[in-house]
Amino acid sequence: MRLFKRLLPKTLKSKLRLALFAIGFFPFVFILVYLHNLGEKKILDDTLTIYYTQMHMVRKNIASQLETLEKEIGFLASLDMMNDLVVNDVDRRISQLLIQKQKDMAYPVTLLATDPSFKVIATTETGKGESFSEKEALQKMLKKGQHAFKVKDVLYLVTSIKSTRQKGLLLGYLILKYPLSNLDFFSVAQEGVHSLFYFPQSALQIGQMPEKTPLVLHPYHEHYMSQQYLVLTEQLEGVLHEGFIVYMVKKSLALAFLEQFMRFVWILFALGVIVIGLLSWWIGKVILTPISKLSNATEAIIRTQDYTTQVSLSSEGEITELADNFNVMISEINQSFQLLEEENRLRLQRFIQLINIFNRLIRTEREEACIEVAVGELQRLLPEQTFAFETNYPKEENGLNLMLYVKDFEKEVSHFYGVISVSGGQENKMNSEEKRFYSAIATMIMLQLDQIRLIAKTRAVSSAKSSFISHMSHELRTPLHTILSATQYLVSYAGLTLPQQEKVVTIESSADHLLGMINDILDLVQIEAGKVKVEKVNASVAEVERSVKEVLTMLELLAEQKGLTLTFENRVKHLIEVLIDPRFLKQIMINLLSNAVKFTEQGGIEVVMSDCDESVCISVKDSGIGLSKSDLNLLFDEFTQIDHGIVSEQKGSGLGLAISQKQAALFDAELKVESQGVGRGVTATLKLHKV
Repeated sequence: MRLFKRLLPKTLKSKLRLALFAIGFFPFVFILVYLHNLGEKKILDDTLTIYYTQMHMVRKNIASQLETLEKEIGFLASLDMMNDLVVNDVDRRISQLLIQKQKDMAYPVTLLATDPSFKVIATTETGKGESFSEKEALQKMLKKGQHAFKVKDVLYLVTSIKSTRQKGLLLGYLILKYPLSNLDFFSVAQEGVHSLFYFPQSALQIGQMPEKTPLVLHPYHEHYMSQQYLVLTEQLEGVLHEGFIVYMVKKSLALAFLEQFMRFVWILFALGVIVIGLLSWWIGKVILTPISKLSNATEAIIRTQDYTTQVSLSSEGEITELADNFNVMISEINQSFQLLEEENRLRLQRFIQLINIFNRLIRTEREEACIEVAVGELQRLLPEQTFAFETNYPKEENGLNLMLYVKDFEKEVSHFYGVISVSGGQENKMNSEEKRFYSAIATMIMLQLDQIRLIAKTRAVSSAKSSFISHMSHELRTPLHTILSATQYLVSYAGLTLPQQEKVVTIESSADHLLGMINDILDLVQIEAGKVKVEKVNASVAEVERSVKEVLTMLELLAEQKGLTLTFENRVKHLIEVLIDPRFLKQIMINLLSNAVKFTEQGGIEVVMSDCDESVCISVKDSGIGLSKSDLNLLFDEFTQIDHGIVSEQKGSGLGLAISQKQAALFDAELKVESQGVGRGVTATLKLHKV
């Protein structure tokens, strides 16, 4: 496609010449293609139709001739003189009748009459008194109830002779011997056309093929074409149904007219190309030369950016008007470019000023500092005017007064905050673009005021929440420790009955669960408040493996109690170092392995450490209850518990994975959880950053 585009002409002159040439060229090409392909096919199809019609007529004529012969011998067999067969034709009347009938026929045949035992009684040739030569073939034919049979190159037509004096008495048979060479009378005598009759079963061929023609007769096809001939076949009907008529027509004879017409078209095509070439050259010289000048002028303007260029033409008419309009257009474009460059310069200047003001505003952290910076920047932009901030709503509206509003995020409404007023008498002279510029400054001021208020409110709420949770957690931990101590004492007290001990154990379990939740909340608050001390160290793979195995040893007993297998494999083969916090790494692994043991009822848990891109991954894969896609989206939400359909003893605070994810982020690690669906297990992966 790119090569085709490169070959296309680029100039209007070349394109027009090519178009004119194509208009005259392609019709000739279409005619030639049609004649070479569709024209030749059409002529050959017409030839096929003509000769198939002729072959059909020949087939009908042959059938008609044989039918006539059958009627002739049938008529002879019905004559009264055939009764002479009883006395072996002593007066030879039957022989004379057969000889006379043979002379009346236009083609050579042989007639003979036999008695019921197939002995020849009368004949038009020698052999009288002898047995019929094809006696066996005749007997087979009679058994089949047929009236004709073929032996080699002879067709025999047979009819029975019955007595006219004694009804039903068989006197013998009348046989007509028809040489198939008679079919040569039906051959076509035309120049370039050869016909023959072909019998595949006996390989009999009547007629001659053209000399030196390597042709294989295949009569079971309707027609086919060799290099020189068009070969047509049609099956005979009636008693000769096993034979075929074959026509061989010279292709050059059928296509003679087409070849003559093709020569005429080629001559006409050559003359047309010359005429079209001369015409396109004349049009290019007389009509396209002025257009070429306009094109060159346009290229010069694009190359030099000189929009003062003018084009002068000596010709008249529409081209000259086009040149004049081109000159006017270039002048107007030159003026427009000058105005546009000036406007773009002013717009760029204002845009830079707006960015500078925005950069100074977003650095402010107090409302007073924001207003002070805004007034100072406006004063610097318009030193001839005076700007001041007022908290009262202005009595008169001024075109440059910047009205400021702030949002009440609780009630979702905006309140009037103040106005930056201007004095100096120049504000009414500003155009709409200038007013929009200062309106944009007012919008940036309001956004920064809202941000300052929102940040202050968020900090206050966060501080209050952290202080409250920390205070309440510490207040709750003291009585919980007291409850745990008391329950542990009561459990060991021997005076309690078994139901009383079970109640005490329930109290101890609930208090321990509540203490764990309080510790998780304290950890989460400390992480969010940034009060957690992080100890980032570079550790080798061996050191990481040692830490993971320590956690596995801690939880091995818990896994054995549930009948689970707990395995570890280190697939990292080379020496590398990763960034970890040893304390947080152990806490995260304890949490992941505890969850795996908790939510796996049978099977096992595999811990694998391997290379993954630019990290070292520690994967904890279990064969437990698994998670759905919707559950995975909620897994790291705080205080969110997934309904697994398991007993309540295994439920927690919903903070374990959320805390583990935040702890991993503290030392630049990444924690993710994957599952193929409910009942197909869970894979938790901790990615440690390589050093």
